[in-house]
Amino acid sequence: MAERKTQTQAEKVRAGLENEILTGALAPGTILEEGRIAEKYSVSRTPVREAINHLVFAGLVEKPARRRAVVCGMDTAKLLELFEVLAELEGLSAWFAAERMSAGEKRELQEVHEKAVEVLANDDDGDEYINLGRQFHEMVVNGCRNRELIEITERLATRLFPYRRYQAMAPGRLKDNQAEHDAVVKAIVNGDSEAAKEAMRSHAIKQGDLLVRYIALHKVTHSDLRTAAEP
Repeated sequence: MAERKTQTQAEKVRAGLENEILTGALAPGTILEEGRIAEKYSVSRTPVREAINHLVFAGLVEKPARRRAVVCGMDTAKLLELFEVLAELEGLSAWFAAERMSAGEKRELQEVHEKAVEVLANDDDGDEYINLGRQFHEMVVNGCRNRELIEITERLATRLFPYRRYQAMAPGRLKDNQAEHDAVVKAIVNGDSEAAKEAMRSHAIKQGDLLVRYIALHKVTHSDLRTAAEP
């Protein structure tokens, strides 16, 4: 029970820091001081360290040996490259899943998809919808029945999860996201491998494009901040 509490606290801290980094509230080069973060989120340093480790894995933070963690710069070109790779991996996973998922697994995928529709329609907590989306992607990937492909895809998907969540903040994006998931579900349920692959691939590519566009439109640069502060 205590372990679950720690994981929940770490998730809370991680989500908060992600948001601050991706919105520019924590600028590149900012040192993440564990004590101050722990005080801000009313937690001990253990979940803070766990959260920082997740951010290091995602590429949002770097932590050289024996030095404090600092916020990384936002390399949009690299982000696009990573999303391109993920699109191909998830597309291939969907291709296999359309052929290899059992009827029961396809029903479970539909149930998760329908639950997301309900959450979106009721304007419930955004985190619930995003977590259902993550579950949706994991089910498709696991449905490929290829352990090597699953391992490679999940590693990259985990790394890009913060960015996927952030791109969902764009106006109207969640409804479009759901429509894209719908195309994937229909293709997999119908056993149409080519359609499943293209729908999933297009979905991931669009996420990367929207993310970079959203960052470009909303992120404030260091020079802008300095200019705004000048009398």
